[in-house]
Parts: sequence; C-alpha cells; structure tokens
Amino acid sequence: MAWLLDDKPLRRILVSRLRYLGDVIMSTAVLDVLHRGDPVLELSFLLEAPFAGVLEGRMGLRRLHKLEVQRHSGDARARRQDPTGSVSGGGTLAMVRELRRCRYDLAIDLFFNPRSSLLLFMAGIPERIGGAGSWRRHLFTRTVIPEDGWQQDPYLQELAGGALGHHLCRLQPLVHQETGLPFLQWLRRNYRPGEIRPRLERRAINFSASPNRFPATGDRYLLLAPGATWPSKAWPISRWEDLISELLTTFEEDVWVVTPPGRGMNLAGLAALIPGQRGGVLPSLALTDVLSILAGAKAVVAVDGGVMHAAVGLDVPTVALFGPTDPEIWFPYENAGPFRVVCQKPPCHPCGRHNCEDFICLPDLSAKKVMATLGELLAI
Repeated sequence: MAWLLDDKPLRRILVSRLRYLGDVIMSTAVLDVLHRGDPVLELSFLLEAPFAGVLEGRMGLRRLHKLEVQRHSGDARARRQDPTGSVSGGGTLAMVRELRRCRYDLAIDLFFNPRSSLLLFMAGIPERIGGAGSWRRHLFTRTVIPEDGWQQDPYLQELAGGALGHHLCRLQPLVHQETGLPFLQWLRRNYRPGEIRPRLERRAINFSASPNRFPATGDRYLLLAPGATWPSKAWPISRWEDLISELLTTFEEDVWVVTPPGRGMNLAGLAALIPGQRGGVLPSLALTDVLSILAGAKAVVAVDGGVMHAAVGLDVPTVALFGPTDPEIWFPYENAGPFRVVCQKPPCHPCGRHNCEDFICLPDLSAKKVMATLGELLAI
C-alpha cells in the first residue's frame, strides 16, 4: 500500500506549514489522510519552532523539523504563541542541510510563502507541491490552485469545506496504489461528511505555573479564551464579564480564563468577577500547557483563533465567536462534532479586516446568545 506520484511510490513525505497556530492545527487533517492511505508512510512536518508544541509526540509523525526565525513585525509579536521560548530548532541554512539529509521523496507546502518555497527548493526535494500563483510557482514542481479561490472541488466541499479543503486539495496529484484511485476519488470512498477535521494528541495536565487550586484530574471546568490576534476578532471585555456572570449563576462547573501570551490584555475585571473557589484567570502559559488545559475542559468558549482550533482538535465541545471572518472557511466543523459558531452577520460581513472603524459584528453579539448556544451544546 502506498501513495504514487507519476506511478512512483512515495516512502518519505514532508508536509510544511510554517506558522499560524490555527493553520498548523488544521494541517493535521492532511497528516491523517495520508496516514490512512499508507499506514507505514514516513511522514514528517516542517514548522516554525514556537508552534512545534502542538505536534510534539504525535503518533505517526517520524520527524518534526523546527525552524528558528527572527521576525520583529507587529504580526510576529501578535502571533507569538510560546512566551517561554522553550522550543529550539535550526535556522534556515541549518534546516536546508537537515532536510537534505532526510532525502524526502515529496514535499507538500501548505503555506507557500517566500521562506517556505525557497527553503524546500534549496533542500533539493525532487517533488514539491505548492499553491503559489506568483513567481514562487517556479520553485515547485507542481502547483495546485483552486480555480475559484475557496470554492473547492465538489468532493472536497462536501467532505472538508473551507480551509480544510484548501489544504487537502494540494494532494490531488497523488494516486492510491492499492485501489488505483486518484486522490479525490479515494477520499470520497474512504471518508464520510464531517469525518475530516483536525485531531490533536490529548495530554495530562502537568505544568509548573498552575495555581494551587487548578484541578490536575477529576473535575471538569468551563474554559474561556478571549485572546484575539486582531482587534476585529476581539469580543469586548464587557461581554466576557456578562458571560462569566451568567456562567457562574447557571452552571456548577468552575470557570477559568486563559490569558493570551503577548497581547497585553487587561483581564483584571474578569478575575475580580470569579470567586476564588469557582476558578480564576490563569497566568500566561506555554503552548503545551494551554493544550493540556484545553483537553481537560468540559467546554470552551473562544474567539476565532488558534485556541479555538486546538479545542476542536482535542474534541472538546466548543463555542466559537466569529466577527469579520467567514466561519464557513475558518470553522468548517459544525457537522463534525460538538462544535458551534455564534456569529452576527451585518450587511458588511464577511470583511476580513484587522481593524474596523464601524466595528459592530462582535460588539453586537450578546452574552445571552452565547449562553443559549453553550446550553444547547452541553445538553447534547
């Protein structure tokens, strides 16, 4: 059993998605699909070091290549996920040498920005699939670009919508050796709608920065993740305060709040609302610790971002709060498990702006609407 490319069996495949936590997590669907088609395939992953914790110890992953980069832009600061800086890796030239030694048959680049495109080209991997429509397409041996942007092939639209399908479409040049089926036909035969989604390894809660009261085992809790990368994705603090008041009155579970790393959010108002015996606001934690906490939650309420995708990947009931972005693209999970979107859709939606002078979509979203969705989800 193997995947073929131009009738040549593939034994070692590298998947690359350098950064952005949510996208790295969504990329796990690509790993799962490739592994189901060939359980003995040597699969490896290339990403920037701060995001490596999300894939550490993953079953079926032979190697995890961690790229060290120094980015100082506002975007880099906003998206930094591991405040401890504990994950180490190699720089660009060291990574080229590392990849060359592994002798991969194929690289599948899900990011295809200049850095990843050049890195895979310099590594000399003989087959490289990307999706760049610019000059970078010349750095790949094959490019797969959906003709209508996010509108996917009908097979993918049904089985894995939005960004999931956008990642999986890169596998279209492959053929499954045992069945002789092209990738999309093989996918149709082996998956049902809602079955393809991100999946992460569950971890025991074990971190040094835990408050003394945080439950290591046993009791489940409700977890809130207010950290937004951009102002337009942030639910106002006053709405979080309303939600916490409702949660403490309605549910018996403790309520804990995840502090977003490097965002500078003032959560003192939220902390003051939660009695010491009912939860609290957690300190800023490393990515691996956040994943451990997510895995133990009874349910998660999160804005559009990496924590939201991680909760889905851990199969934790999730209520996702969406503002300017399109949930059909970035939350294609509602038919895949206990996952729900709450989204106001004014006439300007979706706009995808990072900042908005007429910001109304999230401010107009009430805590009562979120509570109603959460109640329905927990009653299932």
